[in-house]
Amino acid sequence: MQLKKGIALLSAFALVFLVSGLVVTQRGAVAHDGDDHPAHIHSGTCTELGDVVFPLSDVGDDLVVDGTPMAGEDMGPDDSEVDWSVTTVPAALADIVSGGHAINVHESAENIGNYIACGAIGGVMMGTSDLAIGLGELNGSGYSGVARLHDNGDGTTTVTVYLSETSDDDDAGMSDSDDDDTSDTAAATGAAAIDIANFAFNPATLDIKVGDTVTWTNNDSAPHTATQKPSGSGFQSGTLQPGDSFSYTFDTAGTFDYYCEFHSGMTGQVIVS
Repeated sequence: MQLKKGIALLSAFALVFLVSGLVVTQRGAVAHDGDDHPAHIHSGTCTELGDVVFPLSDVGDDLVVDGTPMAGEDMGPDDSEVDWSVTTVPAALADIVSGGHAINVHESAENIGNYIACGAIGGVMMGTSDLAIGLGELNGSGYSGVARLHDNGDGTTTVTVYLSETSDDDDAGMSDSDDDDTSDTAAATGAAAIDIANFAFNPATLDIKVGDTVTWTNNDSAPHTATQKPSGSGFQSGTLQPGDSFSYTFDTAGTFDYYCEFHSGMTGQVIVS
């Protein structure tokens, strides 16, 4: 078990660099605010969180593994640090994914009701035992991140959460003139989620910005699609089985209508400005 945890932890280091585009946006990473962030695996989705199913170790600048702080050595500059934690939960990865769950991170124990980042558990597997998900910013918190779930093969899953705070260009070391020159183009991309449940897209109408990525997650009992109208004109999720997700980045402004090819009464709209 310890060897498996060690392998998972080393692999997670590589993962956070490979997907750093999700964690460190164009606004630049900043040092920690000093707060530990409670985190949990919930039932449901980020748009409609259910009960806490598995508590996770607090996400902070001191590595916590299964609730136990671990010693670490500071290296290099402190302006690109990442908050993180590692937790082993008593469930196989397949059960977590199929059950319809999300990882949600809170601002602090004192302000537990403020959610700062969340991600639906689903996506493309890396091999047979690993899954990486993005944690999108919530409530203008400035936090985003990545979570990695590693199936240990013994009915448990190791969940590693990485979280980084972002700031404006000035805080990332840009001069005032640089900031003025790039003010219209340096906005960080964001993430938004649409939940497919009860034969409906929730929310049915979503307002986002150019460059934002929308992820549809099928938390229903039947297969669905997210297909832009008219068919063949734009995004096409293909068949989303229960638990599947599909992401699409909107690079142009406009109003995009879409529907489910299996259930024509299911319609939605994404408005990009």
